[in-house]
Amino acid sequence: MKSFPKPLVLYTAFLVTAIVLCAGDAAAQCSAPSAAGIRLCQPSSGATVYQVPHIEATATPTSGSISDLKVFIDGKLALENGGPSVSLFQGGVSNGTHHLVIKATDNFGRSYQASEYFGVTGNIPNCPTATVGVRICYPAAGQVISQNLPMAIGFKGTARITRVRAWSGSTLVADFTVDKGQTQIIGQGAPTTAGSHTLNVVAWDAAGHTYKSSVNFKAFYDGGCEPRGDVCTPAIYPDTPQDGQDVQSPFRISASVQNNPSPISTMRVYLNGQVVATSFGPTVDQQVTAAKGTRIMVIQAWDTAGKLYRWTANVNVQ
Repeated sequence: MKSFPKPLVLYTAFLVTAIVLCAGDAAAQCSAPSAAGIRLCQPSSGATVYQVPHIEATATPTSGSISDLKVFIDGKLALENGGPSVSLFQGGVSNGTHHLVIKATDNFGRSYQASEYFGVTGNIPNCPTATVGVRICYPAAGQVISQNLPMAIGFKGTARITRVRAWSGSTLVADFTVDKGQTQIIGQGAPTTAGSHTLNVVAWDAAGHTYKSSVNFKAFYDGGCEPRGDVCTPAIYPDTPQDGQDVQSPFRISASVQNNPSPISTMRVYLNGQVVATSFGPTVDQQVTAAKGTRIMVIQAWDTAGKLYRWTANVNVQ
């Protein structure tokens, strides 16, 4: 997908599959099983993770060494590795339930396998539309989203849609040219400010018809957006744990709000939606006890102006 010249910037046109293979500490956290077989450390069986699953596994052979290890998600090969372990952040996994299979082979030709089901949530949904017009699927009405403006827009015209533009209020945040056969845009606009906004979307077709849609939403401060000039972004900055990290219960949660324009009144930490830590200032640093399993950790803060700050990650309690 193409974008128009600045200042009409398209930050992300499509969600793409991204695979990052990590070595060192991340891989070493998943210890090898004492008996022959595969230990699948992350995600835990039946767990639901936020957006990008961290897949950790290690194999032990009956004898000899592991010569090949493969990762399959829903029957499709995601990665093949020559060693006995894998630490993989797998992008492009859609919301819903998925089947993870790890297969390993040793240098004598013996095979080993482990499998489980896990869920994914938090990704931008697809936005199909069967009727003429433009449809905003994300954000939904009243939804709280990142100030980086993730969006899902579906469209259909009496003729082919050629251009889609989006505004946050009166500020242009994205300008898309539409490829032939394209029916939706799943991507990002230029960052907006934290607070309440209206997303206004206009689409044009080749016959000159115009289609409009709008939705009200709220944005939270998100450190993922780029600084503007020399001004640092207000956000929650985590110290520990990091996304996808293995921890032993009890474990330390430490984070701080930085560059906030108004004083922070409250911070809360959630594991799978349950409050596990609270503070009444710009920092939280507490020991937390949790049952074993992969969990979604959310840290939120509120300032005295009523603006929300949020950071979300996956943490694996061993």
